[in-house]
Amino acid sequence: MSRILSIVLIGIGGYMLLTRRYRILNTVLKSPIVRQYLIKIVMNFPGLRNKMMGNVFSKPTVYQ
Repeated sequence: MSRILSIVLIGIGGYMLLTRRYRILNTVLKSPIVRQYLIKIVMNFPGLRNKMMGNVFSKPTVYQ
Protein backbone atom coordinates (compact mmCIF):
# COMPACT_ATOMS: atom_id res chain seq x y z
CA MET A 1 0.00 0.00 0.00
CA SER A 2 2.78 2.46 0.84
CA ARG A 3 4.48 1.65 -2.48
CA ILE A 4 1.33 2.58 -4.41
CA LEU A 5 0.97 5.76 -2.37
CA SER A 6 4.56 6.79 -3.07
CA ILE A 7 4.12 6.15 -6.81
CA VAL A 8 0.97 8.27 -6.83
CA LEU A 9 2.67 11.08 -4.90
CA ILE A 10 5.66 11.03 -7.27
CA GLY A 11 3.27 11.23 -10.21
CA ILE A 12 1.38 14.16 -8.71
CA GLY A 13 4.65 15.92 -7.87
CA GLY A 14 5.94 15.40 -11.40
CA TYR A 15 2.72 16.78 -12.84
CA MET A 16 2.89 19.84 -10.59
CA LEU A 17 6.52 20.49 -11.58
CA LEU A 18 5.66 20.09 -15.25
CA THR A 19 2.75 22.52 -15.16
CA ARG A 20 4.68 25.14 -13.16
CA ARG A 21 8.12 24.68 -14.74
CA TYR A 22 8.46 28.20 -16.15
CA ARG A 23 7.39 29.85 -12.90
CA ILE A 24 9.93 27.73 -11.01
CA LEU A 25 12.65 28.50 -13.56
CA ASN A 26 11.98 32.25 -13.38
CA THR A 27 12.09 32.14 -9.58
CA VAL A 28 15.42 30.30 -9.58
CA LEU A 29 16.98 32.55 -12.22
CA LYS A 30 16.09 35.76 -10.34
CA SER A 31 19.23 35.31 -8.29
CA PRO A 32 22.29 36.86 -10.00
CA ILE A 33 24.60 34.33 -8.35
CA VAL A 34 22.65 31.37 -9.75
CA ARG A 35 22.46 33.01 -13.19
CA GLN A 36 26.20 33.65 -13.24
CA TYR A 37 26.97 30.08 -12.15
CA LEU A 38 24.71 28.61 -14.86
CA ILE A 39 26.34 30.78 -17.54
CA LYS A 40 29.76 29.55 -16.46
CA ILE A 41 28.58 25.94 -16.71
CA VAL A 42 27.06 26.47 -20.17
CA MET A 43 30.19 28.20 -21.46
CA ASN A 44 32.25 25.10 -20.57
CA PHE A 45 30.50 23.15 -23.35
CA PRO A 46 32.44 23.91 -26.57
CA GLY A 47 29.54 23.19 -28.94
CA LEU A 48 27.11 25.46 -27.12
CA ARG A 49 29.72 28.17 -26.62
CA ASN A 50 30.65 28.23 -30.33
CA LYS A 51 27.02 28.29 -31.42
CA MET A 52 26.15 31.15 -29.04
CA MET A 53 29.22 33.18 -29.93
CA GLY A 54 28.53 32.63 -33.63
CA ASN A 55 25.02 33.99 -33.21
CA VAL A 56 26.08 36.96 -31.09
CA PHE A 57 29.08 38.05 -33.17
CA SER A 58 27.96 37.07 -36.66
CA LYS A 59 28.20 39.49 -39.53
CA PRO A 60 25.02 41.49 -40.00
CA THR A 61 22.86 40.61 -42.95
CA VAL A 62 22.35 43.44 -45.41
CA TYR A 63 18.90 43.53 -46.98
CA GLN A 64 18.45 45.29 -50.27
